Amino acid sequence: MNERVEKQAGEIAGADRRMARLMRLANLFEKIDGHIQPLLPESARGHIRVSCIQDDCLILAAETPAWASRARLLADSLLTEVNRHLPKPVKRVKVVVSSFVR
Repeated sequence: MNERVEKQAGEIAGADRRMARLMRLANLFEKIDGHIQPLLPESARGHIRVSCIQDDCLILAAETPAWASRARLLADSLLTEVNRHLPKPVKRVKVVVSSFVR
């Protein structure tokens, strides 16, 4: 019987520059999310996540409208922390509601 060998996503991307760029961005967003999770109140961790960065805007995804309101209240402190880890600072935060947060 043939054993199937799982490949890492980076191996699959290989020489495809666009795929490699997407992988780098996904890793960056995950790393930034790791920096902000400890700053969130314990009850909010995992309910508010970094979605992406577009131009000069950090986009946070919240699980529900209630978590989105909480994220908006925390936005300034989260922006300060995020900018400590980016070469080009972001200037604003946008919060969206997404059921795909987890």
